Amino acid sequence: MATEIIYAEDVEFEASYSLETQRIPDPWPYVVKYGKLYSPVTGEPAENSITRNNSIEESEYRAFRQIQGWAVEAEGGTAVWISRASRHDLSTKIVLSEIAYTLSEKQLFNRGVCLDMDDAGCLSFAKRLGLATDITAEELVANPVFPRLTMPELVAIVSEYVPRQAELIVKGEDLVIKENLKAAIALGRPAPMGPYNSSCGPGANSAFNAMYSNSQHSENWSYHSGICRVCGESTSVGPCNICKVCEKRF
Repeated sequence: MATEIIYAEDVEFEASYSLETQRIPDPWPYVVKYGKLYSPVTGEPAENSITRNNSIEESEYRAFRQIQGWAVEAEGGTAVWISRASRHDLSTKIVLSEIAYTLSEKQLFNRGVCLDMDDAGCLSFAKRLGLATDITAEELVANPVFPRLTMPELVAIVSEYVPRQAELIVKGEDLVIKENLKAAIALGRPAPMGPYNSSCGPGANSAFNAMYSNSQHSENWSYHSGICRVCGESTSVGPCNICKVCEKRF
């Protein structure tokens, strides 16, 4: 796997936001070292950026810890985390993760895929992947699936739900799209936005977006004068060009 260029946090975050609103898979790596998953952007353990302010975030944290432990111990394999739609995230997000290796390090390579799926669909999808535990949709967020499937086999299943996104993964085009997008954003060009809502905003931190949420929940999150892309008001906006009022909607 080729080494990617590491950009500033706000560039990485805006690129992810853009991809989600366009329903393009969002790829990102974690580095596996010292018994934890590390963000290549911040150089810090990914878990340091995860908020635990309510029961949902605690569930996400438990899922993250399970995947982190597996990624550290296992030599290979795949994992799937399913985040059902909520008042913050209007779409279901699944994260497909695979243990991978570069010439110098072990990684957990992830892809976030947004799709339309109700609670029953989430449970059906999880059981199809091999989740044997009888749980509710609410409990699913704390229970990642570790299927005995290769990534191509997982993507083949995903293609039945979102064929366009699956095709981008198969061809590796999502990787090219994101790298080109980050390069453009770093040069000051506005990121294209699609018609779909995304999880951008301080109220919607996810354990598996910790690489980018660091810019939401730390001192690095900054506001500047601009035009809110949601309400169109000239006001103070964050790195994803959304004002504080509209952030609460996502």
